[in-house]
Amino acid sequence: MKLFHKSIRMGSMANLSDIAKKANVSQAAASRVLNQDPTFVVSKEVRLAIKKAAAELGYRTPRQKKDESKVIKIGIADWHMIPKSRSKEISYDNLVPLSELDVKYSFSRLEREVVEEKDAIIAIGIFSEEEINEMILSSQNVIFLNNNSSATIFDRLFIDYDTPVRKSFQYLKEKGCRHIAFLSGAEEVDGIAIGYRRAEGVKMIMEEEGVFEEGLFLMGSLSEEDGRVLMGKALERGADGVVLGTQLIEEGVLEEYEKSAEKPLMVLRRDIDLDYRKTRFPVVRMCSEQLWDITNLLIYSRLKRPAAPLTVYIQAAFEEE
Repeated sequence: MKLFHKSIRMGSMANLSDIAKKANVSQAAASRVLNQDPTFVVSKEVRLAIKKAAAELGYRTPRQKKDESKVIKIGIADWHMIPKSRSKEISYDNLVPLSELDVKYSFSRLEREVVEEKDAIIAIGIFSEEEINEMILSSQNVIFLNNNSSATIFDRLFIDYDTPVRKSFQYLKEKGCRHIAFLSGAEEVDGIAIGYRRAEGVKMIMEEEGVFEEGLFLMGSLSEEDGRVLMGKALERGADGVVLGTQLIEEGVLEEYEKSAEKPLMVLRRDIDLDYRKTRFPVVRMCSEQLWDITNLLIYSRLKRPAAPLTVYIQAAFEEE
């Protein structure tokens, strides 16, 4: 695991006067916003400027410093990872026991365009500047997972897919597969391009491993229906091994698999999946238990003592059945 420090936050040196100066507001306004005064009416732009200043300078209110024994409320922004139709199926309660710290956590999905005070936010994937500003209104502590945004005042965790993805193709080759299909999806959601860059990276790995075939590199949309279509094409074209590039097409892929007389070996993909039980297929798992543990630890340490933001690199996991 690699760590890189950037000395941006001032930590405990910052005070309300620093926040007010940076946000170009009065000290009283900064105090009332940061202390969540419900009677104080201020524009969204001013509130955002104050919150950004506090985040950048690592400021914590006296109440935040005092109330360290409470349940830590964490919002999860997975807006471009989980389709709205499936968002209610996934619970983040399973994250709680993953942390070895003697701390009480409460995890919940952060709804878009809803300002709800959180102690921290875990933002998964790529977000626009407007969306990042929405998050800052809810918390001064944001941790980004796999996001190249310019919001460098926050911690960022990058997940290395290449190694486990390469292992998945090597695994299938060792099992005797000679025609390996890659099935995935890519589309633009709310102006955010999802899946394109990752697919290009997988293509390069397949070429390096000597398993790339144009007709078996199959891309569609991020939907169950396209999963059926892509798997159908792979079977028609003689694939004896299949690697999935996204979890969002899995249900359709498995439906076609069950109907087919041919049973190619498969490697599934887990994007956000909190059920760590073994599957009947090997899995490339994006969010490993190690990832969540490190995320929890960062949140806890930030609430205890603000410090310079970190960039952390963690390897995704390849799990054989």
